[in-house]
Amino acid sequence: MIEVAVAFGIAKAAVAGVKEAIALGHEIQECYHDIAKFFDAQGEVEAAIVEQKATKATAQKSSTAEALDAVFAARQMKKLEQELKEMLIYNSGNESGLYEEMCARRSEIVQARKNAIEDAARAERLRLAAIARRKQERIDKIQLWLTVVVGATASAAIIYCIWWMFNWKDH
Repeated sequence: MIEVAVAFGIAKAAVAGVKEAIALGHEIQECYHDIAKFFDAQGEVEAAIVEQKATKATAQKSSTAEALDAVFAARQMKKLEQELKEMLIYNSGNESGLYEEMCARRSEIVQARKNAIEDAARAERLRLAAIARRKQERIDKIQLWLTVVVGATASAAIIYCIWWMFNWKDH
């Protein structure tokens, strides 16, 4: 996993690249790779922040330093995205609605990924439940057969004892 500061640096450089390209008179469509780098880096920053929340504190950094890095990066990423949004809106020429369309598509992709993760988790839970059910069925069958065997043996022993009580004097 990439560190927050590294991903933030990549995002900042990508926005600077877009600004420079626009200042040189390039179309926003020509900045596709820089825009894509920004959003890749933004995803990495978000993932790193989530990972920091999930993992235990390390001896390398204090909790406060990690929290400060995460908050600083998140706020700066919002500012950078706002700058990029304005560049996409005001410098897209005849491509009006580019940013809104991109955000709508991003939401669809995020939702599809969440659904895929939920479906995979649901399938795993169903698989584990099926395994547990089969295991319980095997245990139940073993218990049933054990009960039958023990019951039959006990019944045979009782029947033999009764038979022996009535026939013990004959021998």
